[in-house]
Amino acid sequence: MRTVLIIAASILLFSCKNSSQAMDSTKPVPDTTKPTNLTKGDANQEKVIYDMIVSFISKGEGIDHELKDKVDARITLFNKENKTDIQPEIVGWGREGEKDYNFVLKNLSTEVHKKFVAAMEEEVKSTDMANITFNQPSVHKR
Repeated sequence: MRTVLIIAASILLFSCKNSSQAMDSTKPVPDTTKPTNLTKGDANQEKVIYDMIVSFISKGEGIDHELKDKVDARITLFNKENKTDIQPEIVGWGREGEKDYNFVLKNLSTEVHKKFVAAMEEEVKSTDMANITFNQPSVHKR
């Protein structure tokens, strides 16, 4: 009986196929040196330094949509009152609706620039659901 078990175990052990190649080893390896359409950004692209970035953040329940609507309304009102056309570059970056408003304000006079920054700080100062940074490149991909 013992001999039969040893013979059966030996047959089973040697009957397993030993593959010397990895799975799917016959498929060609993709060339990673060429850029593809799926590549975000360009390594040679110059980084844009934004004058102001308003980041709407989330703490587990999504962004503060009321705050975002207030900021949008304030931008519209500011443009109307000062006859400007300030439009942010909006970059979404999170699963819960997080986004950045990236502003380039170089075409504004110093007085209008200061008024706009003060208006945005006024809207955002009372909350911890948005942050303002100045003179930084965008952290999130466009």
